[in-house]
Amino acid sequence: MTKIIIEWKHFDKNGATCDRCSQTGNNLQTVIKDLQKEFDIEFIETKLTEDRMSESNQIIINGKLLEGLIPNTKVGENFCSSCADLTDNSSDCHCRTINQGGTIFEDIPADLIKTAVLNIINSKSPPNMKIQVLGSGCPTCKNLYELTQTAVKELGVDAEVEYSTDISKIIELGVMESPVMTINGKIALLGSGSLEKVKEIITKGKDTAPVEKKSGCSCGGKC
Repeated sequence: MTKIIIEWKHFDKNGATCDRCSQTGNNLQTVIKDLQKEFDIEFIETKLTEDRMSESNQIIINGKLLEGLIPNTKVGENFCSSCADLTDNSSDCHCRTINQGGTIFEDIPADLIKTAVLNIINSKSPPNMKIQVLGSGCPTCKNLYELTQTAVKELGVDAEVEYSTDISKIIELGVMESPVMTINGKIALLGSGSLEKVKEIITKGKDTAPVEKKSGCSCGGKC
């Protein structure tokens, strides 16, 4: 499942924030609730002090500012009466705005947030790692697949995990047992393994030492 990290920065004073930030927060939660059915979304809320007001109401998606993910979008600012009330600074309290296609938004609408998230998902390059768990469909094979999915999620690595019960694929690898876990087409694990073992193999991010291919005869292929 694709992992998306969304950070929302906003000014906070004794638990209170300005009206425009508050509405952005509500819009953001609506988008997260909608998208988390399909994607693994981690939400980070960063509360800012007054000296960092210029960063307030920023949304950062996988390390990139929202305005950089949507064409024809730029940042501006205007007077914010709500922040002025919170800071007791009625003369010079300006907050960020988003200008998208000529329209200025003081709070960031849900449709812009969703567009930015989908744009970064659709622009992602192929996974750095393809992991396959091959087996007969037995409980041990399914368990290794589930452990692999858990390991990838907990490690946060960019990997595609696939499960196959096509025995011909195992035969092509030259082994006579299952389950088999491969990374980028190379054997990484034969048989079952613990979650920590699977995480260790994935973390290395490279092929394991060549696994001896087994034949159906104990002569080692000399007959």
